Amino acid sequence: MNSKKQFNIIITGGGTGGHFYPILAIADAIKERESQLPKDVSLGIHYIGSRFGIEERKAHEYEYPYTLVPIKGFSRYRSFESLIQNLLLPSRILRTWLITRKLFKNLKPVACIATGGYVSMMPGMVANKMSVPLFLQEQNAYPGMTTKRLSQGAKELFFAYDAVKKYIKHDISMKKLGNPIRSNIIPKNKIEARKAMGLDPDKFTLFIFGGSQGALNINRHIAERAASWIQKYNIQILWQSGTHSFNMLNKEFGTHNNIKLLPFINDMSSAYSSADLIIARAGALSLAEIERMQIPSILIPLPTAAGNHQFYNAKALEELGCAVIVEEKDFPQSPLMKHLNNLVNNPVKLQQMQDSFPVVKEDAAEAIADRIIEILMTQQYGSTNAR
Repeated sequence: MNSKKQFNIIITGGGTGGHFYPILAIADAIKERESQLPKDVSLGIHYIGSRFGIEERKAHEYEYPYTLVPIKGFSRYRSFESLIQNLLLPSRILRTWLITRKLFKNLKPVACIATGGYVSMMPGMVANKMSVPLFLQEQNAYPGMTTKRLSQGAKELFFAYDAVKKYIKHDISMKKLGNPIRSNIIPKNKIEARKAMGLDPDKFTLFIFGGSQGALNINRHIAERAASWIQKYNIQILWQSGTHSFNMLNKEFGTHNNIKLLPFINDMSSAYSSADLIIARAGALSLAEIERMQIPSILIPLPTAAGNHQFYNAKALEELGCAVIVEEKDFPQSPLMKHLNNLVNNPVKLQQMQDSFPVVKEDAAEAIADRIIEILMTQQYGSTNAR
């Protein structure tokens, strides 16, 4: 009786969509390449996320078995709730360590892949301690603490922005392969996409979003101006508010004929395809998706992002001519109005911005999956051609 070798891979990354969706994209690309593995190999993928991140709501939608651990990041806010959260942190770290170590012992993974967020730290540390090959993917121009800490002992680091290299002090193989995004983010017919989103198919559409968490400052700033924009420019707004701002905005705009307000959008392909212009944060995942969909954008970097990485993420697109940057510190001068005057109902300028997007020659998730499989096959069989 022939028994197959079990190749288990642990994947981890979460807290926000910017870490969660890239790791799922990589996992999907690896799963699609299962036929490239030797015939005596059975592939298993297991996801580790946090009970307190976006994955708590979304992990069940995917085919991969998963474990949600009780880890939560250190809170820097000054409140009683934050104090309690920080006092509980040591016990959460210990429980997460025990759960993660037991999972590694049971699954005996051949690799661990981490895309960042506080939840990645423990699986990465366990992988390094147990000599399991660890692969890191960093989305931003300024690497997060998890990436910097885990790069000591990791097998390889995949990145999207050259600036990452100057922050990684350890001797590690690094490859610039871009940012993985969901394979279902694909362009659609604009008219059909607008119908799918419940929008007027013939009206100029401004798509506003702040990432999976929303963006409170952006939402408040636009809430004071949205009605006047609609009246002045004769536009409609598709607005992903995030769950935290939804109730506040819904009281004012929930029944507005030209505003489609949603706390979260699952069908992002239709949302992007509906848009003539985007106003968004400059998280790496959002920018990778905007780049694939080639939508002219006004980008508002999160000013508190580590190393101001969102600004440098956005700067790369602004220098190409396909986006403009507005900083929150300039909100009192209403810079959004200046850009809307220049862009809304200006098809020539919008087309110029759209034409400025770079041609994406290789899918990042597929390139990362190919590289990981190449390394694992060489490690397990001494050849990438073993079948």
